[in-house]
Amino acid sequence: MSTVNAIQGDTLDAIAYRYFKDNSVQVLAVLIELNPELHGTFLDEHQTVILPETTQIQSTPSLKLWD
Repeated sequence: MSTVNAIQGDTLDAIAYRYFKDNSVQVLAVLIELNPELHGTFLDEHQTVILPETTQIQSTPSLKLWD
């Protein structure tokens, strides 16, 4: 697993979007599970956040309305 350090004013959803743009919503749930000690809205500067491996992220199937 890789880790990153939070920057000033960072949030878990901002980190999810920064590193996993396409699946940021799914990644957010995994980030919360991997980092249960991060309970505040804003992270402390230089606080370590564990990032999930891309194999841990389950993408939701999309619905195709038109061909």
